[in-house]
Amino acid sequence: MAACTSLTTEPERETVAAYDLSDADRDGVITARDNCLDTPVGASVDNDGCHSGESQVLQQDLIVLFAHDSSVISPQYQAEIERMAAFMAENPSLRLLLEGHASQVGSHDYNIALSKRRAEAVRQAMMQAGVGGERLEIIGYGATRPVLMGEDEQSAAANRRVVGALASARDGVRMRWNVYSVER
Repeated sequence: MAACTSLTTEPERETVAAYDLSDADRDGVITARDNCLDTPVGASVDNDGCHSGESQVLQQDLIVLFAHDSSVISPQYQAEIERMAAFMAENPSLRLLLEGHASQVGSHDYNIALSKRRAEAVRQAMMQAGVGGERLEIIGYGATRPVLMGEDEQSAAANRRVVGALASARDGVRMRWNVYSVER
C-alpha cells in the first residue's frame, strides 16, 4: 500500500444556491418561474405553475312514454321525474321546456291537445317533486315530430312521449394525486 497516497479531507463548506429554488405555493414549480402563486393545494398545474380549469358538462334528459290516448304518467317514470327535479335543484338558474308528442293516430287538433295534456301532466309531477312552476314550460307538438316513422304499434308507442333535456356547465379545478410529501 505504499503506492497509495494519503487522502486529506476538507472540512464541509456551506454552499449557497445561485438561484432561489423555493416553491412558495408548493405546486412543484419554483417561485422564480411560477406565474400563478395562488394555485389551490393539490391542483394539477402546467409548466408555469398555473392550474388548468376543468369544465364539466352535466346533462340530464327526461323521457316519459304514455299509453294510447292517455296523459296519465305510469309509476315507472317517477324515478326519472325525481332525477330531473334533483338536477334542477342543483342548477337553480335552469328552466325546462317539456315537449309533448303524440302518435299519428287521431286528428291533428286532437293530437296537439293530447300532447299538451301530456306535457302538463309531467309539469305537474315535476312541481310535486319540488320544481317551481315558473321554471317549467310546455309545448305540444302533436304528431308533427315523430321519433319513429311508421304506423305500427312500436312506432306509435315511441311517439307517445314527453321529452325534456337540460345541460349545465360547471367550472372547477382539476386535482392531481400526490405520491410523496416533503417535510419542511
